[in-house]
Amino acid sequence: MTLISHDLFSISPELRVREVTLSAHDDFQTQRAKLASIMLDAMYQFVGLLDVEGRMLEINRAALDGIGIHMDDIRGKPFWEARWWVVSPETQNVLRGLILRASQGEFVRGDFEVYGQRMGEETIIVDFSLLPIKDSDGNVVFLLPEGRNITEMKRAEAALARKNEELQASWDLICRQRDELQSLYDRLMVEQRLSERLLLNLLPYPIAERLKARPEIVANSIPEIIADTFPEVSVLFADIVAFTRFSAGMSAEHLVAVLNEIFTEFDTIADRLGLEKIKTIGDAYMAASGLPEPVADHAVRAAEMALDMIEALRLFNLRTGHNLRMRIGINCGSVVAGVIGKRKFIYDLWGEAVNTASRMESHSLAGRVQVTDATRNLLEEFFLFEERGIIEAKGIGAVHTWFLTGRRQPISR
Repeated sequence: MTLISHDLFSISPELRVREVTLSAHDDFQTQRAKLASIMLDAMYQFVGLLDVEGRMLEINRAALDGIGIHMDDIRGKPFWEARWWVVSPETQNVLRGLILRASQGEFVRGDFEVYGQRMGEETIIVDFSLLPIKDSDGNVVFLLPEGRNITEMKRAEAALARKNEELQASWDLICRQRDELQSLYDRLMVEQRLSERLLLNLLPYPIAERLKARPEIVANSIPEIIADTFPEVSVLFADIVAFTRFSAGMSAEHLVAVLNEIFTEFDTIADRLGLEKIKTIGDAYMAASGLPEPVADHAVRAAEMALDMIEALRLFNLRTGHNLRMRIGINCGSVVAGVIGKRKFIYDLWGEAVNTASRMESHSLAGRVQVTDATRNLLEEFFLFEERGIIEAKGIGAVHTWFLTGRRQPISR
C-alpha cells in the first residue's frame, strides 16, 4: 500500500522537496513521515516541538525563514532565547512560565507580541499555545508550540473597537443633545404656557389667538391693529363705595388681600356667566358681555352678574365683619373694542354706550344696580325694577334710569 501515485516518479525514482527526499521505494509509514515533514515545513504558521525543559527540537521551515534563522543555530537551545521572543524580557519570562506549566501537563495559551517579519525587525502578534504530548504511561515527554499570526485580526479588532468608541461617543453626544433639547423644549413649553396664561390674563381668548397667529409679532410691538365693532353688548361698571376711607391706615398687604379676594370672586362670576373682564382700576371693576364673541342674551348675563356681585360682597362682609357696599351701573349698546398699547397692552372698549354705563355706576347709590331705559327694555321679562326717574348724568345730560332689584324667575342657561 502506498500513498503517492507512481506517476510522480515517472521521470525519476526520487523527488526532493526542500530537505526531504521522496523515493518510489519508500514504504507506507516512511511516506507518511516524509509527507508530514513536508507539510510541517511548508506551514505558514509557526509550529514546532520542544522537550519538557523547553529546549528546541524542531521548528517548521516557514517560521524559520520568516525571521531569518537556521534550525542548526537554535536546536537544543531554550525556546525563550530564540529571536522571536527577544521583544522584551517580560515576554521571555511569561513564556518560561507557560513552558513550566505545560511540562506539568497543562495546555496553555495566550497572545504575544513577537518578532516575526522582515528578518526579525518587525513585530507581529501571535495566538500562541503549548500542548503537552505524553507517552503511553501518561508522562509529558514533548511540548508542541504553535503560533498563529493574528496581527491583522488584532488591528481590525482595534480599528473596530476605535470605531465602536467613536460611535458610542457620537451616540452619547446625540443622547446628551437629545436630553438637552428635550430639557430646552420642556422649558419652552413651560414658558409658553406661562406666556399664554399671562396673555389670557390680559386679553380675551379669541383676541389672544389672533395675536399668536401673526408670525411677525415681536415682544415690543403689535403690528396689527386689532379693533372690532360690536352693535349689541352690555357694559358693566362696579365701584366699592368709600373704599379710600375704608382702607385708610390699612397695610399694603391687607389692602391688596381684600381687593384680591373680592375681585377674584367677581372673576369667578364673570367666567361662570360668560362675561369678559375688561379691567380693574383701583377699587373699580369693568366687565362686558356679548364680546369678543357675540351672544343674544348679553343683557341678561350682565344683570345676573350684577346681582351675583352684590350677593358676593354681602357674603364677604359676613365672613370678614366689614360693611362694604357697591355701586353698579349697566348699559347696552354699540361699542368699539380693540387692543391698545405697545409693551403693556390692554383690551379696552370705547363708545357712547361705555360712557353711559360708567355714568350709571358713578350716579348710582350704594348697594344698587342702576340701568338705562334701553337696558331695562331688554331685561323686564326676567328681572324686577324700581323706577328711579330722570337723573342729570355728567357729560350726557338727562337720562331716565331704573334700579335692578331682583329676578322674576330663575333663568335656565
